[in-house]
Amino acid sequence: MYKRQILAGTVVLYGIVGQGAEFFPEMDPREIWIDVEVPSGSNLETSDAIITELEARTLETSDLEHGIASVGSKGVSLTDFGSFGSVGTESRLTLDLLDHKDRRQNSRRTMEQVREKVAGISGAEIKVDKPAEGPQTGKPVTIRVIGDDFTRLGGLSRDIQARIRGVPGLVNLDDDFDEGKPEIRLVVDRTQAMVLGVSTSAIATTVQTAIRGVEASEYRVGEDEYDIRVRLRPESRVSIDELGNLTVPDEDGIPVPIRSVARLETGVGPGSIRRVDLRRVVTIEGDVLRAPGRTDDTVRAAVAEILESEVEWPLGYRWEFAGSNQEEDESQRFLQRAFVIAVLLITLVLVTQFNSLILPGTVMLSVVLSLIGVLWGLILTRTPFGIVMTGIGVISLAGVVVNNAIVLCDFIVRLRREGSEKTQAVVDAGAIRLRPVLLTAVTTILGLIPLTLGINIGFFEGTIEFGAESSQWWGPMGVAVIAGLTVATVLTLVIVPVTYHTLDEVSEVFH
Repeated sequence: MYKRQILAGTVVLYGIVGQGAEFFPEMDPREIWIDVEVPSGSNLETSDAIITELEARTLETSDLEHGIASVGSKGVSLTDFGSFGSVGTESRLTLDLLDHKDRRQNSRRTMEQVREKVAGISGAEIKVDKPAEGPQTGKPVTIRVIGDDFTRLGGLSRDIQARIRGVPGLVNLDDDFDEGKPEIRLVVDRTQAMVLGVSTSAIATTVQTAIRGVEASEYRVGEDEYDIRVRLRPESRVSIDELGNLTVPDEDGIPVPIRSVARLETGVGPGSIRRVDLRRVVTIEGDVLRAPGRTDDTVRAAVAEILESEVEWPLGYRWEFAGSNQEEDESQRFLQRAFVIAVLLITLVLVTQFNSLILPGTVMLSVVLSLIGVLWGLILTRTPFGIVMTGIGVISLAGVVVNNAIVLCDFIVRLRREGSEKTQAVVDAGAIRLRPVLLTAVTTILGLIPLTLGINIGFFEGTIEFGAESSQWWGPMGVAVIAGLTVATVLTLVIVPVTYHTLDEVSEVFH
């Protein structure tokens, strides 16, 4: 009765004061990426000028070891295989930081300082990010806007970004809506062209020759050949009006101004169109700055509230979360199934070996109640519940808890078979098996402390480092096992014997 109340109370308390859930632990970045994207059609000199400005602003960054600039591409990264290759409008400034033990401050704080330094630069979209640690996942906030009209999807995307930009902790908002490159369109009046005897191919050839030029001949110097390209002078190619003054011959060779048979206008060429399940989609992505009380889940909840209450959705248009949220749900379902299957298999083995339901019920109760220690450990250390790392810790914890409970229960059964009275057998088993149960728990806990606290001992150098980077990744799993096993040991020595004694008495009543 009280055990269920304590477990339920712990779950409720964690929901109130806990740090929420996370997919993977957030690690301090070793590099800081400053990605620059200039408008389509911009030349490399524009990107180079912005990168130069960024280099000047970030020169005095704390814990900076060196910086690498890639203009016109994002360079080659060993941690982001999808970032290399020339794009033309995208550039990257990579700031490499000192080793973890040599830094003067947390590198996440350094990244925030860099974000403040590069704010306010116009002429490009600038994002401050870090390499992804662990398995490749989507962005913490990934919104799919789904509908039929791609232009309307782009408008909805801009409206959504404007509304959710103020959500605390949400940064680096961007979408994949591609408007294409700017272009000059030549719209021919086919009726007028037919009346004046001008062919559309002649109009297109004239304009193309004027702007791009045509190879008229070749110039040879020794064994080297150079193309001779003929086109309009630069000053005659900067205005649409100048192009409209060009003439094209009609059927009789009489020159006809192009503006008489066509009009020139500026526009944007077609961009890429993306589909998911045969529906057109524009994807909005954003990163989350984690802080006490702020996780990916809380930011997504705030975004979802805005999307439901403030955005007017036309008929046939909708939104959904994707990215890491989708992968997080899939991983959570997988680990839940794995935990249930593990418990069922353990129960099956125990029932088969002991030919009883009392002992398996007693052992499984200790496994479930060990979650009290896991949640309290996360609360006291202010650690979020890691769906992957903490989930693995809970599953591995079940194995150790079951082992300790079996050691105690099996000895109780053996004493009773030798003729001991039930209560006396429970007391004697607890006293005799106290040492192996404690040794199993203590050795496991001591073995996990260095990994959890990040204690790195250099035996050859004679150094001890506290707070190593590995603890950021393995810490949530270590906390779950250490705290859960500490509480489970008490349960094994106190609750398990009492539960066995109670269930055995209940079974005798029914028999």
